[in-house]
Amino acid sequence: MSDRSRIARAGLALVVLGVAAVPASAELPRKDRDTLLRSASIGDVAPGARSLLVTFSDRPRRTQVERRLAGLGRVSVSAPDAGVWLLRPDNRILGRAAAERRAKVVAAEWPLIRRTLQRTLPGAPTTEIPAVAEPIDALFVGGAQWSMASNSWNIGLTGLTTRPTIAILDGGTDVDHPEWAGSASPLVDPYSPRTGRESATDWTVNGHGTHVASIAAAPANGVGVVGVAPAVAGSASVMSVQVTDREGDTTDAYLISGIRWAVQKNAKVINISAGGDGFSFSLQRTINWAARKGVLVVASVGNDGNGAILYPAGYDRVLGVGAQCGPDISADCPRAGQVAPFSQRNRSVDVVAPGVDIVSAVPARVSEGRLSTGYARKTGTSMSAPYVAGVAALVQAANGNSLSTFQLAKVIQGSADDLGISGRDDRSGYGAVNVARAVSLQAPADDTNEPNDNISQLAGVVSDLSEAPGPVVIEADIDSFDDADDVYRIRLVAGSRVRITAENTRGAVSLFLWRPGTRTVETTDNNVERSLVDAVARRGKRQVLEARIARSGTYYVNVFARARTVTPYTLTTEVVAPQ
Repeated sequence: MSDRSRIARAGLALVVLGVAAVPASAELPRKDRDTLLRSASIGDVAPGARSLLVTFSDRPRRTQVERRLAGLGRVSVSAPDAGVWLLRPDNRILGRAAAERRAKVVAAEWPLIRRTLQRTLPGAPTTEIPAVAEPIDALFVGGAQWSMASNSWNIGLTGLTTRPTIAILDGGTDVDHPEWAGSASPLVDPYSPRTGRESATDWTVNGHGTHVASIAAAPANGVGVVGVAPAVAGSASVMSVQVTDREGDTTDAYLISGIRWAVQKNAKVINISAGGDGFSFSLQRTINWAARKGVLVVASVGNDGNGAILYPAGYDRVLGVGAQCGPDISADCPRAGQVAPFSQRNRSVDVVAPGVDIVSAVPARVSEGRLSTGYARKTGTSMSAPYVAGVAALVQAANGNSLSTFQLAKVIQGSADDLGISGRDDRSGYGAVNVARAVSLQAPADDTNEPNDNISQLAGVVSDLSEAPGPVVIEADIDSFDDADDVYRIRLVAGSRVRITAENTRGAVSLFLWRPGTRTVETTDNNVERSLVDAVARRGKRQVLEARIARSGTYYVNVFARARTVTPYTLTTEVVAPQ
């Protein structure tokens, strides 16, 4: 999330509908996040891209899309349930600008590149190990999988409970590997958006997809390694979705197609061990849609060891995972058990998990990092994310597969072992994932309104502030890292008065009231002048906004997080009808 500057309230030409002016000393945080991200976060356009990803403020039918984009080019499906369509413009140079001028178009974007986030660790062992004769997972029992003896994981946590399907959006999974082959294979519903086929065997040069899938869920089948949430045919499946090319590159368009496939085929956890520069409205919108369908996206934060935000880990409602060192000291891991120095440091980091010298399965042809035929060591946040994806599946199973994505993320964050600075920080997030604590922690109450970060996301939201007579009270939380805005509808009639109160025990929030017809709660100057009714951003733990309504319609109440902490709040609205 972009840093917020502050702007003087006296400098705003407010649209006040019968509301008394606020003292000139009051200040509001500028939160034009989408505008800033769009102008400042530049990614690499996929070579040869011919189709734009067009995101609408609503979810139009194909006939509506064709009418709105008439004369610009050929329309095809991307993620229509999320309001995202493809447009192959007739004029590649002018087509994007022309599309963005059409009705209800939020953005028209060329798909950006995302790359898998594996890193080669200097000095990683490559020698063969002796075979183990017992019918057990030899590398697990032999101690090669240090990650499975850490973070409170143990085989007893996996149980026999039916677990949700984990979708691995990567380069495919080797269907001939002993971990995944045979009539009892737990692989289901494979798909490749790149080829259009329902087949997704690993075609990468380094076996990245097989390695990642096996970290998350390699079966406890007496072969090689064990995954965090061991797959079982019929009750704990893995879905392989081939989104990268052979070198490990993918694009937003393929990721969107992969997410849509996984959601439609009932996966509940999606792992993406890839990332790249540049914010995409279309991919964020697709992730929001997946979250509303109960699907948690887990992603790697990056291996550059700096503060740059990579996507999709940087998007809202994505659980971003950094890399944790193992027990051995090395040049890249000077402190055992701590955050690996190469792991990205920024607001996208939610937790860290084992990501250095991780042993997992690869196709037999892969020699890079080979430990024994079909198994190799790899390093990077690519390896950390599937560890957490496996944990997410275990947590869901422990809760009857009933948690929302909001609850699931909060459990994983809230059960983590704090590292370094007390509380959340940009190196380790909330800390190192603790598997045993995660599966036993009581889930918080659900926030059924999420995602509700902006007006365009409110279609299908369970509740608003107009459903009951008398005061309406909502309890929720907000944070500047991943959920800075909560937006609620409220229907008001001319002549009524509304009193909106936000109370919080920690952190700091602001309150905004936006008039009917507002399209976004961003505080760009033009939007404030055109659409803002009133706002308060005072010191203290209680914000009160009162207004007399001059025009009937649907207004929007916006709570904004001003502090870098998770902020629980209680929102109360009271409406006095016109006399």
